[in-house]
Amino acid sequence: MADYKMEDNKWNAKVAMIESHMESNDVGDMAAVLQWNLTQGTNDTDNRKRYWSNITNMFATVGNSPIRLGKASTLPQAIQDSLNSVCATYAQGLTVLFASHPVYGDALRARGQAGYTAYTDGESYASAQSKNLRSRLTGYYNNCVLQKGDEPQWDGSTTKTGTFKVTYPTLEVEG
Repeated sequence: MADYKMEDNKWNAKVAMIESHMESNDVGDMAAVLQWNLTQGTNDTDNRKRYWSNITNMFATVGNSPIRLGKASTLPQAIQDSLNSVCATYAQGLTVLFASHPVYGDALRARGQAGYTAYTDGESYASAQSKNLRSRLTGYYNNCVLQKGDEPQWDGSTTKTGTFKVTYPTLEVEG
């Protein structure tokens, strides 16, 4: 007989991801069905994989699906939400900057297999830079969790204005 069980921590992470998506996105008619599947999966631990399958099928045709192919992030949902918020703001500002003057299109280049190529538009530039920021902040958050005092750290929090604070180690200068 097939095993449809899912561990509590794995299920709870999936529930948090879907609930976070539902809070920040209009899921329309799917809301009631999503909530029903989440509730049933929380109560029926023996069939959680079935309820999760229902949820993934519902998001299969949605453009802004929170469910991604590949390895899922191990970061807490609150940290992922902070990253999404910060990176969206960052990308929006970079798109405006890129569009503000033609010199940005002439000067900024993406490094790739074919050498350095121009960004086609502000959105492609902002997307690339936002991914870089996400990677840096994820590393800083991991440094904080692992208490690496000699590395930059970010506790995952953001201010009311959407900014964040990275704590950089102090360097001792001899002499």
